[in-house]
Amino acid sequence: MFDPESVGRRIWLLRKDKGCTQEQLGLALNVTPQAISKWETGNSLPDTAILPLLAKVLGVSVDYLLTGKNPRESTSPYDAEYEREEYYWGLQPSTLAEQVVLLMGPELEGKRVLDIGSGEGRDSVYFARQGFLVDSLEISTPGVEKIKKYSQQAGCPVNIIQADMVGFPLIHNYDVIYSMGSLQFLPVNLRQKHFDDYKRHTVVGGLNAHLVFVEKPFIEVAPDWEENEFFYLSGDLAGYYHDWEIIYCEEKIIPCNSANIPHRHAVSSIIARKVT
Repeated sequence: MFDPESVGRRIWLLRKDKGCTQEQLGLALNVTPQAISKWETGNSLPDTAILPLLAKVLGVSVDYLLTGKNPRESTSPYDAEYEREEYYWGLQPSTLAEQVVLLMGPELEGKRVLDIGSGEGRDSVYFARQGFLVDSLEISTPGVEKIKKYSQQAGCPVNIIQADMVGFPLIHNYDVIYSMGSLQFLPVNLRQKHFDDYKRHTVVGGLNAHLVFVEKPFIEVAPDWEENEFFYLSGDLAGYYHDWEIIYCEEKIIPCNSANIPHRHAVSSIIARKVT
């Protein structure tokens, strides 16, 4: 996770470089100078909803604020696809996202969802259209631009956070924490810590919903699989949520045509509810 003191020092240095006082920065962000002081001394981290505006005011990326690195230093393997005019993943929401909405019931206004690795925003915008407050976490610069474009065209605003999911600090509690085929980028040795963090930052009665890729000896590795992508094993997802109510858990084999080469994936999906 991120070191609040290091984040605070970056904020202090960037603010000084801008010739900006704590009062002036507070006015730009609609927070008190005392809040700025707490960030800069490492006593607290900025609210997740403020991070994009804070980064914009200071002239850097959210990733740089949190890690000292720029997104371009750790780009998404989908950058080239996201730079195309068409939407690589399409605009229709995933079945998993639709299941989440049905399970959350009709009263969604004001409920909060974190979409991890949101790609071009198809599920983020769908959640926003249903009434959710959406934090859309994506590292890819062209992906972020596509999310902005789609959300504006749909008239469904989302809070876009351009940052690496690995180690991203969760500050808010969420009604739903969601990912669609992105958590293979979590290194195996950090998974438990991340899932524990997802669970800790979910409100009682809230849901976690994920789809991950599963290793099978009879399925060849996809032609566009990256070195920093790591398979899950059958049962891994259920294991992370053994102490929650597992509403839905399924493993299946699906066709895929990414990289314009027909192949198959084994995937595992889960929807789990925090009961206590």
